[in-house]
Amino acid sequence: MLAFHMIYGVLLILLVLLVTIWEIARPSGAPRGLRGATIGLMDLQILIGIITWIVKKPSWSFVAHPVFMIVAIIIAHIFTSTRRSRRSRVTGWIVAFVLLVLGAALFHG
Repeated sequence: MLAFHMIYGVLLILLVLLVTIWEIARPSGAPRGLRGATIGLMDLQILIGIITWIVKKPSWSFVAHPVFMIVAIIIAHIFTSTRRSRRSRVTGWIVAFVLLVLGAALFHG
């Protein structure tokens, strides 16, 4: 389960990078369906992470990784909505991407 979580996480970070670039490059932003699918896949990754946490039972000192990841997904949910301004969406995707990378670095570090 841990290996799947790690591989899926790397692919998800790449997808978020793609959506971020798309959001920056196009005045209309990323397509709504792509945004929704990416957020849904992020939610799935949280669920897989919780299952991995329960199965692996890491020490409580390993708390920064899930905190960074959960905050990244909360930001993605709130600030990347199509109801937000383009500037807010771009900022949301960039912040979510940075937090995902930092959270992954904490996991692998």
